[in-house]
Amino acid sequence: MSISFKIRARNLEKILKQLGDQQSEVSSRDNPALKAALIKSANLIINQAKLNIRGWGLIDTGRLLNSLRYEFYRPENKDSLGIRIGSFGVPYAAVWEFGFHGTVSVRAHSRMGNNVRAHSRKMNVPKKPYLLPAYEANKIRIRQLITEASNGV
Repeated sequence: MSISFKIRARNLEKILKQLGDQQSEVSSRDNPALKAALIKSANLIINQAKLNIRGWGLIDTGRLLNSLRYEFYRPENKDSLGIRIGSFGVPYAAVWEFGFHGTVSVRAHSRMGNNVRAHSRKMNVPKKPYLLPAYEANKIRIRQLITEASNGV
C-alpha cells in the first residue's frame, strides 16, 4: 500500500475561452503552462515532504525518501488535468502517515542462525505525517500557481 493525493485543475477550457483564447478546442492536457504549474506544485510538496521525513527521523535505508514522486493521471472529466503525488511502492508509507494500531502476522524466519516460528504481534505505531503537512504548508502557493497558469499570467 502506498499513499498519494491528487491536484486537479477543472474547467480549464471554459476559463481559457472566457479569456479569449484563439483556439477553438483547448484541452487542459495540452496546456504547457498548466502542466508546468502542476509539476512545480508537486515539487514544492515533495521537497517539503522530504524535509518532514528528515525531521521525523524516518530515514533508515532512504527508500521512503526516494519513493516520493508525481505522475499525471487522466480523470474521468476530459476538462481536467491531474497529478498524483505520493510515496509509491513503499508498503509502510501509509503506516507512517496515518499510524497503525493492530495485530500483524510475522512469518517464520531465521534470526542470527536461530529459527523463529510464525507468530502474531501487536503493534502501536504513532502517526508521523509527512505528506499531508507538506501539502498544507504549500496550498496557498499551489492555488496561486494553478490560477496564474489558468489565467495565462
